[in-house]
Amino acid sequence: MTYVIAILGAVAGAFWAFTYFLNAANEGREAIRDVKGVVRRGKWNRRVDQRLIENLSDPREAAAILAFQVAQYDGAVTERQRETITAEMARMFEADSETADGLFAFGRMAVGEINDAGNSARKILRPVNDVCTDAEKSELIAMLERTAEIECPPTDAQRRLIAEARHILLDA
Repeated sequence: MTYVIAILGAVAGAFWAFTYFLNAANEGREAIRDVKGVVRRGKWNRRVDQRLIENLSDPREAAAILAFQVAQYDGAVTERQRETITAEMARMFEADSETADGLFAFGRMAVGEINDAGNSARKILRPVNDVCTDAEKSELIAMLERTAEIECPPTDAQRRLIAEARHILLDA
């Protein structure tokens, strides 16, 4: 009888030790998940802080983003659209062709990052509102309208973005 009690005690002790270690492992797993969550959250915050439109300070970059978006609303940006947009930017900003090409590339990259500049028009146009005169803002709107008409008449999406830009820049 004493052997049975000893065996039952040993089984109970083994069961207690097993559940104790199992609970400790689960708590350790949860701690690891919490640490991974903190790391993931930190990466996400850094990614949000690195979005190009969050840190715009040059109105030329803002104009390039909107011009590229207007052209892209019509479909894939054609070579003719690229040439016309860079020529417009060179004329409007009194920039050389290399700078205009760089601004076009910046606009393409930024639109690729945010997918639709129309959703972030206020943030994008912040440097234009801060720096430019009303005449320069009107010239930007005119440039966007000319950009929309390069390949065909403007689409509804192009008209909406231009109207939003006009509202933000001239009606505010």
